[in-house]
Amino acid sequence: MAGSAAAGTPRTLPRDPTPKEAAAWKALVAQAETAQAVGDWARLEQVTRKRAAIEERTFGLEAPVTAASYSWIGLALSRRGRDAEAEPFYRRALEIDRKALGETQGQTLLATNNLAGVLERQRRFAEAEPLRRALLVSACAAFGEKSAEAAAAAAALGDVLRAQGRAREAEPLYRQALETDAATASEADPRVAADLGALAVVLDALGRHVEAEPLHRRSLAIRLKAFGERDAATAQAYARMGANLDAQGRHAEAEPLYRAALATDRQVRGERHPTTAADLADLGANLTAQGRTKDAEPLLRQALEIRRRALGERDPETAASYAEVAATLAARGKAGEAERLHRRALETLRAAKGDRDPATADAEIALAADLMALNRAKDAEPLLRNALEVRRAALGEAHPATARAYDALAENQHRLAADGDAEQLAGKAVAIVRARRAADQRAAGSDPDAALRRARAGAVEDADAPIFRRYLRMAWLAARARPAEAQRLRDAAFSAAQELQVSPAAQALAQTAARAALGRKPAAGEARVQQALAGQARQIEGQLLEALPSGNADRAASIGVALDAVGRELAGLDARLASENPLYAAMLAPAPLSLAQAQRRLRRGEGLLLIVPADGDVYVFAASRTKSAWTRIVGGEAELERRIRVLRCSVDDGTCAGKAPISADGASPYDLATAYSLYRDLISPVEDALDGAGQLFVTASGRFGGLPLALLPTAPPAPGQHGTKALAETPWLADRYALTTLPSIASLRAMPPPARPQAQRWAFIGFGDPILGGAGAGQRRPSPRTASEGRPLADPRVLNAAFSPLPGTADELRAMARALGAPSSSLRIGSRATETAIKTSAELGKAGVVLFATHGLLSREAPGVKEPGLVLTPPAKPTSEDDGVLTASEAAELDLSADWVILSACNTAGSDGEPGADNLSGLARAFLYAGAHALLVSHWRVFDDSTAALTVQTLALQKAHPRMGKAQALQLAMREVRSGRRADGTPLPGWKPQWAHPAYWAPFVLIDAGE
Repeated sequence: MAGSAAAGTPRTLPRDPTPKEAAAWKALVAQAETAQAVGDWARLEQVTRKRAAIEERTFGLEAPVTAASYSWIGLALSRRGRDAEAEPFYRRALEIDRKALGETQGQTLLATNNLAGVLERQRRFAEAEPLRRALLVSACAAFGEKSAEAAAAAAALGDVLRAQGRAREAEPLYRQALETDAATASEADPRVAADLGALAVVLDALGRHVEAEPLHRRSLAIRLKAFGERDAATAQAYARMGANLDAQGRHAEAEPLYRAALATDRQVRGERHPTTAADLADLGANLTAQGRTKDAEPLLRQALEIRRRALGERDPETAASYAEVAATLAARGKAGEAERLHRRALETLRAAKGDRDPATADAEIALAADLMALNRAKDAEPLLRNALEVRRAALGEAHPATARAYDALAENQHRLAADGDAEQLAGKAVAIVRARRAADQRAAGSDPDAALRRARAGAVEDADAPIFRRYLRMAWLAARARPAEAQRLRDAAFSAAQELQVSPAAQALAQTAARAALGRKPAAGEARVQQALAGQARQIEGQLLEALPSGNADRAASIGVALDAVGRELAGLDARLASENPLYAAMLAPAPLSLAQAQRRLRRGEGLLLIVPADGDVYVFAASRTKSAWTRIVGGEAELERRIRVLRCSVDDGTCAGKAPISADGASPYDLATAYSLYRDLISPVEDALDGAGQLFVTASGRFGGLPLALLPTAPPAPGQHGTKALAETPWLADRYALTTLPSIASLRAMPPPARPQAQRWAFIGFGDPILGGAGAGQRRPSPRTASEGRPLADPRVLNAAFSPLPGTADELRAMARALGAPSSSLRIGSRATETAIKTSAELGKAGVVLFATHGLLSREAPGVKEPGLVLTPPAKPTSEDDGVLTASEAAELDLSADWVILSACNTAGSDGEPGADNLSGLARAFLYAGAHALLVSHWRVFDDSTAALTVQTLALQKAHPRMGKAQALQLAMREVRSGRRADGTPLPGWKPQWAHPAYWAPFVLIDAGE
């Protein structure tokens, strides 16, 4: 092979080398070892060929020593990218070793591994598979099933199966390798990192991204600690972690990981390496997913150019680059250009991988999307059907990629005017996503990773939301095409709409209900700890995701240790709570209600309204106990949101820049025509279903959740009428319905009644009128301030300077105490209105009514305060226990059982300040989690006098009429504040004509799950 003997010359019997041959051979061996040590592969090949020639003449062609030289020649060729030339040398070496030494000898195992590797690098995985299987059997026989060698062989066989799209078969092999390496090596061993990473990748391939995420994190943390930031293995872990987050729709979190991988590979591998091209492609695709196509395109074109030069035009990775460039062109509306590139990618993948490979299916779906954009749905149909068939066969019916194939085919069927078929396909996509979510929520296992997986379950992933949004549209269109199925389709759409509304407030209410359902106080206490730990775990995971791309291995490791500790504690609590109540975990993430289920929870005279924006449309569902209806406002989302902004400007002078504040005489305009148009378009089309209802539960998301529906007129304004008189004569939705904000449909009557003796129902405690030094006494509206990342604590000097005294809140608190028959000792006013007083109060947890009357803060509205909060009397020196602001996270730690918690301050229904956060995700969520059964919160900045009248009258009315519900009491109080007349006809003290303006009577909403 290396000399004349390999050319077919007659074989000679083995003989001893002559002294001259022996000396030359020893010299060549030494030279080969030196060349191998310094990576001089050309020199290694040269001297080893000479060495092999001597061995062929002396030891013979069948000698193990000759086989070893063949393997070295193969190595020298492979290291220079000449795998095709290396293969026959590796193949001959294995043939000799098997015959001479047997299957389990170390040299044979190495030869088997070498041949398998060279086949894998040529993508001939089917040929490599039997070699990997033989290697696993031999390794187990030679070293034992629990040996490191057997673990490495199992992982290598897993790699071959995964490369062939057989992830299900690969998973147990990776688990076997991880179990063995974890038992024989330390947790920080790079072998464990490799096993974790490989198992995580195969879980990603199976669509189990939530399950894979902690494995990716652990693998990356180990590699970062073992190898440092600038290592190829660390870069691989960065890229894999980014891909996992991308698959979950968490593109912004994935971006820094891709950037870290790219920076490392550029330094370690070089600008023109295929792995660097892969990093560029990953980052470009990520930016495309974030809508930053102009940033993405140059990266993707650079990746394409590298792959074309390094791998050639017909390589699957080059095809992937063509597809990625096409995707960013498609996102920019250039469907014609995208089509050409997608076709090129598809042709290459069909040639390289065949028609039945998932990568080919991906390319078919991408091309079909271009064709749909070009109004060629008929041409797209066979591509989509084939892709669906391939994904079902290769990935399984339950895979997220299969769900997306159904979803894409559904859209195409709609374009072919087959709306009934489109709905059926979209429904299958929804079913797959729901089943996967349920699997995460029911994740089996008592290990920390399983506990953390359960803690993360329940939120709608951005990657899932388009499937639910599309189903809404398909169900609406199918109902028009198939009237006989209208009820089924309405019910299915109602459930899908709820999947788009998993709000923080709804989750908080579900957590409180789950605690209450445990019954025993010790178990409820453990549940509180479990829920707090679950929230803490999510925060720590976020910190770890920030630390890992920074390259700070020590910080990442310490955060990882903390996360593991939380996971272990969670696992123990989960087990104990499951034994206490097997339904506890399910209650934490309740399933959407069907229409029939929701109707059964309604009482006589009650109705519900669900408003959901989706893909530019708005869907509205209405139901009473016996009727239901829904409507779709086609393309109406942007216009309706514009009208909502107009109304918000009318009631909150801080909402719109340059708008004059509401004047003292109440003459500032309120756009009755715009307000009525919202009622006309949103509510009127479905109102027949509410026939007979006097109380209305409302669930709405997005900007629609930030508008109290009470301020919508139910009739158009009379021509020529304006000002206070017109407002006073307007029929409001608040007159027609007693309105309750429901965090989610599933939360309707999910809470058990408070376990409090009736005599304690009106036990009261109130906090307010903090000592502050800012200008403008009586204005519960802070002056504009510059947002700040600030310090972790509020600065008492800043609070004193920025916020004015609120003497009116003391009047409100005293009036509330009088109305409820509470003693003056129930009030914490002035110097007693402190954080410390709230956190240490023995009465707070027993009170039936809790009132906070003070300034409310939005997120980052004051320096040093990064979340919403309530301003209290600042201490002389701030501490973590008392800095003058009760933040949302601190409020969530309170232990409440109150029927009423009234947050009589500005913007207390606001969000937590995170981008895209829902209303009610800030203080409202916190107090619901703390145990409040009902909340009264504001949607904008409020006035002292009218606010005091509204809150006090609401509670006074309910106390005077024990059978009156909270919503009815608020409805009557609004009417009294608006009109200046109490229900008995007597004048409302302190009333002013401008109170007829909705800015005064409509800011507050009742959040309640139903009494």
